[in-house]
Amino acid sequence: MTIDEITDLISKYNQPKFRAKQIFTWLHSGVASFDEMTNLPKDLRNSLEQDCYIAYVEAERKLVSEIDGTVKYLYKLFDGEFIESVLMKYEHGYTVCISTQVGCRMGCKFCAS
Repeated sequence: MTIDEITDLISKYNQPKFRAKQIFTWLHSGVASFDEMTNLPKDLRNSLEQDCYIAYVEAERKLVSEIDGTVKYLYKLFDGEFIESVLMKYEHGYTVCISTQVGCRMGCKFCAS
C-alpha cells in the first residue's frame, strides 16, 4: 500500500495521520506481523491484525551449485505457498529467474513430488 492508502485506512480507525508513516516504515523494514510495530497503540495493532495481512516472504532453502556457483532459493510466502528463484553468473554478468506463480511443475529438487 502507498502512504496515501494507509492514511485512508487508519482514518477509519480514527488515528492521527502520522501513524500512516509509522506503519509504512514498519512494512518496508520487513516485519511479518503487526505485533512487531511496537510504537503503535495495541488497539490499532489489534485492528490491523483483524482487518489486514502482511504479505511477507521468507527464504526457506538455498542451494549453491559446486559446478558453476548457480544459486537456487526457495521462498515461503505468507500463505504457506512457495516460489523460487535462480541466480546464474555468466561472463557478461548475472541473470536472475524468478517464478511468477505458485507451484512447481518442472520436478526440481525443491518441489519433488
